[in-house]
Amino acid sequence: MSREVEEYKSFVDSLVGIKDSAAADWARAGRFPEVPENESVNQLLASLTDAQRAVLGSVIQSAKESGVHDALVYLNEKMVSGEIQITQSGAELPVEPFGTELYFDWIARCEGDEWPE
Repeated sequence: MSREVEEYKSFVDSLVGIKDSAAADWARAGRFPEVPENESVNQLLASLTDAQRAVLGSVIQSAKESGVHDALVYLNEKMVSGEIQITQSGAELPVEPFGTELYFDWIARCEGDEWPE
């Protein structure tokens, strides 16, 4: 496999590695960091049941994943049209090297799928 494809895989896998939301974990735990800006959030979380905090955590996690997905849709469209190129470690990332969109590859890797050969 070419260096460019390996860098593409590394790029996508790096984004998979940061998909989890700290804010979602804090919501589920019932506590954001103790700073003045979080006082009202912590008051709200204290008023919720464990089940409600779990739902809120899921909503926050989904929002983060949706944001990453939407950014990847945008980047993919720009790459396909030739408006942008992404370079990692000096290698230009190929456009859809597996015949699937950047965001599709990210979703597949988030779900634990292996890379195609």
